[in-house]
Amino acid sequence: MRVRGCWVVFQAVVACSLILELVQAQGPSLQPSVVQVRSPERRRSVVESAKMHNISIVGDSFMIDGQPLHILSGSLHYFRVPAVYWKDRLHKLKAAGLNSVATYVEWSFHETEERQYSFEGDRDLAAFVRLAAEEGLHVLLRPGPYICAERDLGGLPYWLLGKYPNIRLRSTDSDFMHETTVWLEKLFEQVAPLLFGNGGPIILVQVENEYGSYGTDMAYKTQLRDIIKGHVGDNALLYTTDGTYTYMITGGAIPGTLTTIDFGATGDALKMFEDLRKYMPQGPLMNSEFYPGWLTHWGETLQTVSTDVVVHTLTDMMNHTINFNIYVFFGGSNFEFTAGANYNSVYLPDITSYDYDAPLSEAGDPTPKYLAIRDAIAKFNPDVLNIDLPTASNKGAYGTIKVTPRLGLLSPQGRSDLGKRYADVSGSKLPTFEALRQRAGYVLYETAVGAASGLLSIKRPRDRIYVYVDGKYEGVLSRTTKIFSLPLITKANSVLSLLVENQGRINYGPYLHDFKGILSEVKYDSKVLNGTWSITGFPLEKVKINTATNNETENLSIAEGPVLYESHFTIPDSQPLDTFLDPTGWGKGFIWVNGYNLGRYWPGTGPQVTLYLPGCWLLPPPTQNHLQILELEEAPTSLTLNSIDYPILDRNP
Repeated sequence: MRVRGCWVVFQAVVACSLILELVQAQGPSLQPSVVQVRSPERRRSVVESAKMHNISIVGDSFMIDGQPLHILSGSLHYFRVPAVYWKDRLHKLKAAGLNSVATYVEWSFHETEERQYSFEGDRDLAAFVRLAAEEGLHVLLRPGPYICAERDLGGLPYWLLGKYPNIRLRSTDSDFMHETTVWLEKLFEQVAPLLFGNGGPIILVQVENEYGSYGTDMAYKTQLRDIIKGHVGDNALLYTTDGTYTYMITGGAIPGTLTTIDFGATGDALKMFEDLRKYMPQGPLMNSEFYPGWLTHWGETLQTVSTDVVVHTLTDMMNHTINFNIYVFFGGSNFEFTAGANYNSVYLPDITSYDYDAPLSEAGDPTPKYLAIRDAIAKFNPDVLNIDLPTASNKGAYGTIKVTPRLGLLSPQGRSDLGKRYADVSGSKLPTFEALRQRAGYVLYETAVGAASGLLSIKRPRDRIYVYVDGKYEGVLSRTTKIFSLPLITKANSVLSLLVENQGRINYGPYLHDFKGILSEVKYDSKVLNGTWSITGFPLEKVKINTATNNETENLSIAEGPVLYESHFTIPDSQPLDTFLDPTGWGKGFIWVNGYNLGRYWPGTGPQVTLYLPGCWLLPPPTQNHLQILELEEAPTSLTLNSIDYPILDRNP
């Protein structure tokens, strides 16, 4: 498993000409900066004459409008929770005693397709930042452009790989820098007015993310710093974040930005900063990602961290006035196709839930860890206890939901209603998802083969391939389990159908350039299949059946391809409650409710079983709710699933 961190080394400091001056140390450009404080009289006069707010660094402290600021932050990603719940989650963060909130900005969330921008509804980042300000929270903005965050391609838009097949992400590659420049200009149109110097709550802006665990390209780092600095000016401080090791610190640090490090629960927090202090003798100490939990992949046991050790480390940091950001304080969910993957000798896709064993659960409920953290902070700031203690929200247990098979994905109507036919190709090289400009879902590659009995072999499936011969299921090839061959028997002019599932692009490390589809030759009976291939994509951005022509019924069989099931159901509550859908007995697939994709389920692999369904996505009675299930592998004979009032995230086969 990778070491997840945003680690850090910084040249203290930036954007504080109003109350301090930077004196660069002698030596190479990587030498840390030293802060020299102006006289008290000069400082007072400058502050008094300032028209807007000022955030700066003086010695080892953050200074905000002339007063010391100890940053107590928690991460909360606006893109992992419906916008109607933002205020609730922010208030609970504030009620725990935190004074700041950190959020990544996910490029792909706002520019899913090239030059198609969205900053509305659940994507209204500026509204999220304003809500944070209303709660009295400062904001730590993390725009990347690479963010990791266990998101598909680390938050970078997939179309970069399609538009520029040879692009070098996270580098001075001209194509990458051009697209990054265009994106950041669009982003800061939204958030520049909300920078602290402009009267908003954004006090820190991160440059890149965990770069010291990836590379050492100073030219790239400084170019990116200059782009962001051009938008931020002196209205907020810039910072980097990396691991605690020296090579991570020096690899990620950028002159003119604050360097911070990341680590989880440990016995001696101050000791974790020893290598940083060798590099940065002066400047605020900050743990930019303090881990109260951890991420989980499909097939693993649920990752958890002891509350006692979390509180011990948190208290240690408070005792030494170390600034921190709890990553994550609230995790939320990887709805629809947004979950990423990691690679550590084997490909490991992330589960849908991002509960993370965080202080606030996936549904936003305070946990025992939340209460313990609140009590620990209250020992340093008793005023925290004046805020009403948040409680768990009521949950709905809406019972058994019966579904009906409606459409075979590979049937003529399934291809027509849910598919997109691409141009045929000839030869042994097949187009990737990215070349087809398809972000997620499935792509079907089909060709004719002759009579034979032999092995089908694909060395580079990306990521899971369902194999059919003449419309009948034969087996699976898998990147995760490293199953790259399958015995087949075919007749003359048999049709070989290969349905490829994208399980999430790698979000961290050297394998970031993670194209999807079939990346190697397809061999059958030791011969390369280089004839004509027909290609049909199933992006599944919307799942809508043409009811006027739908004649398929319960005779549908998963042995002939994935099946779409549907149901219409009502709930008894006039105010719909959050609930959890339990697909126990089902195999693997996706669930939509009222058009919202809840994400991937895979209960037979675990550990996650249930999918979180926000109550705000349900419709009150007498209106019916529309549920759809796309099942790839196995359906229970009952054709039911249950709505329960608790999550199941820790059940392994």
